[in-house]
Amino acid sequence: MLIQTDAIIISTFKYGDSSLIARCYCKELGLKSFILKGILSSKKGALKKSLFQPLSIINLITQVKNENREGLHFIKEARVGFPLTEIPFDIKKNAVALFLSEVMTRVISEEGSPNNRLYDFIQKSVIHLEQREFSPLFHLKFMLDLSQNLGFYPNQTDIEKDYFDLESGCFCSSSPSKYVIGGELVLAFKILINTNFEKLQDFKFTNSLRAKLLSILIEYFNLHLQSFGKIKSVDILHEIFR
Repeated sequence: MLIQTDAIIISTFKYGDSSLIARCYCKELGLKSFILKGILSSKKGALKKSLFQPLSIINLITQVKNENREGLHFIKEARVGFPLTEIPFDIKKNAVALFLSEVMTRVISEEGSPNNRLYDFIQKSVIHLEQREFSPLFHLKFMLDLSQNLGFYPNQTDIEKDYFDLESGCFCSSSPSKYVIGGELVLAFKILINTNFEKLQDFKFTNSLRAKLLSILIEYFNLHLQSFGKIKSVDILHEIFR
């Protein structure tokens, strides 16, 4: 049957000499992989390579057979769902887009069912990154809010306490765990929790503090998600935000 759905491009990689495989998070289907045959060589094809940049928001039509819901699929039609004019060309926004793309590649499974709440969160975040003035805290806030959609958002019951235990996800006065943060790190962590995307511009963290927070958030994800691993694009962010 033919299905029309909004979708966000998570990543693409080359397949053969002239084709791409695009991993798309679809509102109606969840994460699916599509083969784009000949898209790198054809100048007159129905599908344009420019539609499949990281975090592009598109609307696509695909045929999904009941007996073949997994594996590679084909896109019958695709068009721009929300035009991105800043993210592809602004060096900082583009670096953040690549980072978010890598993070989402690690956390969204192709075996999972569609999740409208997660899809809407990602789409709204992409549109915010595109439309608003850039904040170097954006990717940190995104990761923190993403954890809420994945089921391990920090427990705020004792948020007034001086430490945060990454293993338990709780604030505490003390903990035997080696994964505990305090001092300026936990203060910055609380600011991220209590601030929405619109207010990020009100806070200025040093490069060093941002780098430490990113390391902490990656550690937090690794403690709560199997096989999250190392994020390669972190080095690019550190270089651009230096």
